[in-house]
Amino acid sequence: MYSYKVREYFENPINMGIMKNANGIGIIENEICSDVIKIYIKVNSNNVIEDIKFEAKGCPPVIASCCELTSLVKCMKIEEALKINEKIIIENLGGLPKEKEYCAELVVKTLKKAILNLKKSL
Repeated sequence: MYSYKVREYFENPINMGIMKNANGIGIIENEICSDVIKIYIKVNSNNVIEDIKFEAKGCPPVIASCCELTSLVKCMKIEEALKINEKIIIENLGGLPKEKEYCAELVVKTLKKAILNLKKSL
């Protein structure tokens, strides 16, 4: 049902955890399926995402999408990170079932919230 990469990320997630020195945090709760995603970003003075972590309660595609997104945008400028969309995440994961593609979209929206909250704090 899920690609090897989705299963691997679910069993061995990367970039998962709490970041105490984050300067941007995004949180999204999906009321329909109870997914909760929290993304922490640490951005330096050159607008580069130095570090990124996530916490998530959800299905394998949610966890895998968080892992893929965080690995993609780490060390990326904010402007470039904002260009990442759910299609890129889904493709990099080797696809997701149609009914689970919203998971990648939720993760991208959570990152955008973290960046928006970062900009509010500057």
